[in-house]
Amino acid sequence: MSVIDCHLAAIDLDGTLLDSEYQLCEENRQTVQKLAEKGVIVVLASGRMHETILPFSRRIHLNDPIISYNGAMAKDVKTGELLHHIPIPSNLAKKMITYCANRNLHLNFYLDDVLYVRERNKWSELYDNRTGATSNPVGDLHRFDGDEPTKLQIVDSPQNIDRFLIEFNNLFKDELYITKTQPEYLEFMNPSVSKGSALIAVAGRLRVSMAKVVAFGDGYNDMSLMEAAGFRVAMGNSIDEIKTCADYITSTNDENGVAAAIKELLL
Repeated sequence: MSVIDCHLAAIDLDGTLLDSEYQLCEENRQTVQKLAEKGVIVVLASGRMHETILPFSRRIHLNDPIISYNGAMAKDVKTGELLHHIPIPSNLAKKMITYCANRNLHLNFYLDDVLYVRERNKWSELYDNRTGATSNPVGDLHRFDGDEPTKLQIVDSPQNIDRFLIEFNNLFKDELYITKTQPEYLEFMNPSVSKGSALIAVAGRLRVSMAKVVAFGDGYNDMSLMEAAGFRVAMGNSIDEIKTCADYITSTNDENGVAAAIKELLL
């Protein structure tokens, strides 16, 4: 396949750039760095907090914007300027806090890029160890009533998360964007949020045509990212819906699929 004219590469982290142990392998790191050195803007796009994406950006020596919280936030790495931010309305956040407290569910509350939890437990430990985040226990999350969090997240067993996905979609209807990003994660954002809309906003700020954007993804929350891009690369471990919309399917995240696709298509 001939080299694609790419001005911006949007790359998901978990299941895409990172392997199944949530690590950035050296081949992927070096190859993405070469792409940036070629002059391509590299935007890391993840459901994670900005602060837990930043270490990967620094390891690759990137200075380009980061899309975080599934597209609820985009921030300039060099200046810290918010390029895009769509939080959850305070009334819906309060409703979630009450519902989860009554059900004794573990809820992550993300405000000003700080993670707050009711208490530390096995779910906060799993999340912190996996992402490098720090869960800050505050007791009653109702202390944040009136605030507008960037994202809310339930962490629980995979079998419960599948059930909660149906339950919370019925509870909130179209009031919140709800998506499963990992087997143990159910995430809640403003319904206007998506990785795709954040990518369009960032590309617009950088004056990059969407036709010159290449997206890499694997999961449900990457669908809008793929649909917004001019060219779409699906991982070999992607869900079927991502593979169906892709222009190219690379190898899996455990086989350095991002590096393989960049070498084949962009370098």
